[in-house]
Amino acid sequence: MAFSSTPPALQIDPEAARRLLEPMLPRRLRACLAQDLRVASACSELALEITTLAPDAEALVSAWIGAASSEGGLWRDRRWIARRSALIRFLDVWAVEHDQPVARALADVAMLLSCAGDDRRAAARLAQPLWLEREAVLDLRQGVAALAEAQTRLTIGRVAGQGDDSDVAGATDLAVALQAAWHDALTDALLTFSEKTSSAIAAAATLACGADDAFASDVALVHALVPVGEVLTRPVADSAATRERRRWKKIEAQLVKKSEARRREKAATIDTTPQLPDAVAPPAEVPKGHVLVVPAIQETGSDRGKSIACGYEHIIGKPLPLVAVPDLAAARTRLVFEFPYAQVTIDRLLADLIGREYTTFRPTLLIGPPGAGKTRLIARIAFHLGLGLWRVDATRDAGASLGGLDRRWATSEPAHPIMAVARTGSANPLMQIDELEKSATRSDHGRLWDALLSMLEPETARTYQDPCFQTETDISRVSWLATGNEIGNLPAPLLDRLRVLEMPAPSHADLDALLEPVLAGIAADHELAPAFIAPLDGEEIASLRRSWRGGSVRRLIRLVEAVVNARETLAVRQ
Repeated sequence: MAFSSTPPALQIDPEAARRLLEPMLPRRLRACLAQDLRVASACSELALEITTLAPDAEALVSAWIGAASSEGGLWRDRRWIARRSALIRFLDVWAVEHDQPVARALADVAMLLSCAGDDRRAAARLAQPLWLEREAVLDLRQGVAALAEAQTRLTIGRVAGQGDDSDVAGATDLAVALQAAWHDALTDALLTFSEKTSSAIAAAATLACGADDAFASDVALVHALVPVGEVLTRPVADSAATRERRRWKKIEAQLVKKSEARRREKAATIDTTPQLPDAVAPPAEVPKGHVLVVPAIQETGSDRGKSIACGYEHIIGKPLPLVAVPDLAAARTRLVFEFPYAQVTIDRLLADLIGREYTTFRPTLLIGPPGAGKTRLIARIAFHLGLGLWRVDATRDAGASLGGLDRRWATSEPAHPIMAVARTGSANPLMQIDELEKSATRSDHGRLWDALLSMLEPETARTYQDPCFQTETDISRVSWLATGNEIGNLPAPLLDRLRVLEMPAPSHADLDALLEPVLAGIAADHELAPAFIAPLDGEEIASLRRSWRGGSVRRLIRLVEAVVNARETLAVRQ
């Protein structure tokens, strides 16, 4: 089929935009804002999630879900309240003991589904979490443009696949119109979610203070928050929506203005370069298997300017080698020996290197429970593949420091990937970012998430403008592997650039396979050969089976160390 040269007037179904954004909302808000939520089915789905997270809660969940099957008349039944309270109390304790914030969120959803709308205690508990989750709704604005572009590509791909011939100009016009339609629909849907979120927060705060509403006393709290809040906020809803739309237009105009200014500045630089009196000599030819990461930099002539290159002379203007891909079969064997429960994850990571000459991974985020060994797996991959490793703690490092600091500041330093290149002496080190989802969300001094965006894209990473050296650098061969416990609060533009892989936690059945690599790791920590630590005997293994039921590898290592230390202490006494 051929595309029409005149772009049609397109309009995206608002419901489609809402369904696309709804899964990105935090758990509590998603329940409150779901238009078609049915309490009975929602309770069943929640029960399955709770038992999957905490199998010990199965009896409490069964008692709760049995009473929840009857939706009416239970709000003030003491037996129903006791079952509900026991389940919520268990999840709260579980969240603290196992460092699982998701358990607290599940407890709040259970309260939303099984408390009446006039329950002051439940409303008071939910008011602050709902307020804190409002920031996640605001963060979705940054991903609207990328999401609209992705939906446009999917739609154009399906349409173009229906015929062999197509009008290129018509296809471009259709893509522009379709992307604009998706952008408008997603913006309106996001505005609706923002308004309903404000209504739910206002209702929770008001009900917690003892406000009386006849409607709220007859329905579940999850169905009461938004309607009650809309009544409270109706006098200012219209003016708030108008101000929101004006702010969106102002932000978009500023972005367009900045983009145009950067384009003009770059064009002016290109035009004036041939007119410089002292032309910079062309760079030397880069040999095969090497990358010119940092070209020659422009010194200012001042003492401060001269100190910029101090410590980086060995990489400035010099091609750096790329680490070649080693024997993948041997590396896989060693990694599977150390992480027998994560064989699928290891295979998916190493698949990036099949048929390649030099080692570079796709930007990847490993998601798994605490203690699953995500950080250690990345470190061991770097070790077995011969890659230099640079570790970034997302809970401490701000985006400004990750992307480099301007040479005008006293604390000026290059971007972290360039510092990793300088330390390892290779053009393709491995960057490890721990706890990515726990990065600070304030943007006063730059967010780490925003700094990552241009580094993860090969095109922009190939010409990354380092603020310290003030020149274009090539960090496109640097590998990025990040870890996290969940992806709920990560912005859409960042997730669009990351491949998400699951890192499973070991189970009780993996104990026998883990003992040998754990003992080898303990020996390495003490700078001993593995033969110096004897294998565990039957009684010691039985004791470990009783103490470790799966989950955290860190806890297993501590238990094995305790057994080894106890054995050595007993041997000395004897």
